[in-house]
Amino acid sequence: MASALTQGQFDLLNRAPSPASPSVTASNRVPRPLPSFHPLPALPDAGFLDIRSSESSHTSILDNLDSRTLDGLSQPPGRKLLPSLLIWDEKGQTLYDDILDTEDYYPFRIENKLIKREVNEIASTIAASGPDLLVELGAGNMSKTSQLLSSLDGYLNSPLTYYALDVDKAQLEKSLLQVTQRADLHWIKVCGLLGTYEDGAKWLARPEIAPYRRTLVWLGSSIANFEQDEASELLESFAKVPETGAPQNLAGCLLFVDGCQDAARIERAYDLAGGQSRRWMEYGIEAARRHLRGNGDDAEVDRLLADDNWRFEGQWHPERQRYESYLVPTRELVGTIRQQPIRLEKGERVAFFGSGKWTKDTMDKVGSRPGLKVHKSWHEAEFNYGTVQNLSSHLGSC
Repeated sequence: MASALTQGQFDLLNRAPSPASPSVTASNRVPRPLPSFHPLPALPDAGFLDIRSSESSHTSILDNLDSRTLDGLSQPPGRKLLPSLLIWDEKGQTLYDDILDTEDYYPFRIENKLIKREVNEIASTIAASGPDLLVELGAGNMSKTSQLLSSLDGYLNSPLTYYALDVDKAQLEKSLLQVTQRADLHWIKVCGLLGTYEDGAKWLARPEIAPYRRTLVWLGSSIANFEQDEASELLESFAKVPETGAPQNLAGCLLFVDGCQDAARIERAYDLAGGQSRRWMEYGIEAARRHLRGNGDDAEVDRLLADDNWRFEGQWHPERQRYESYLVPTRELVGTIRQQPIRLEKGERVAFFGSGKWTKDTMDKVGSRPGLKVHKSWHEAEFNYGTVQNLSSHLGSC
């Protein structure tokens, strides 16, 4: 029987320290300046860097969200999908925030409870690993980030730059302002990165950034929005240089992972009685419509992607440890967008958003490819929710 992470649990994914690089503890860590050989890029007045399409050979998926949307709708039956990035703009974040206020959406409530209870130990563990950068992936509204930064600042004795990575500029600006207002920080400088996870991995591997020791933070069990193999590949892109496979200068990786396997509880959380989750998912149709308009066939886009042509449908898949949210046509839809034929049968499921609920065994499997293993955990006995952190600079076992 697979062992489960307890809900509301933090686990540390560890890389064993190399003999040449002894581990740093809270008692032996001494003040040190930031590396001088590669100064961090100067930040603009806006307080964030746009890292989309940061290389001439690389196009950010934010730059072709319209074509990815059209391609997903053009797939054969059983393979149609829409990119979940559609719902992570400012309006989508607002709809998601409505979900966070509900009692049945347990992940946010339990994660908050754990952070409040364990934040000092988590912060001291991060500080002891000696990072120069703290990078939060998919930062969103950063409502829990202020607690972590405030506590972490008290354990530091050298400068650290916090980078919030997110895909929506307006939300990023708003959240960065709120964090600076909530947290009184001495050692930590707060900045933003505008881009996707893939953009972030490539940016961190750039020669002028690579020498800096970094800790990654991934709150909200967002890593499990990916399929298990995709999550493993994405973690590897942060743990190793994408082009060469050389180890990155990774101090740690703090991940929150939901391990709940209670079908009834999961279904209540992801199909809320008040309709909040349905409204958020169905906003994906409005967002897709907006991205596909403007190429001379707006009437066809509006007809096929009319709100009343679609509904939400969700299902818990225990064999995959995953809840899937689908957008489903309420009638047959046939048309052409940008010379691309579109055909959807009534009731045909279009995959849109997934949330994994991973046991400890699954987390070990996900971490094995990038060389990460659970090192330390914090638990909430009532639920199956977890977190993961790797704290040393070389791949290995804990």
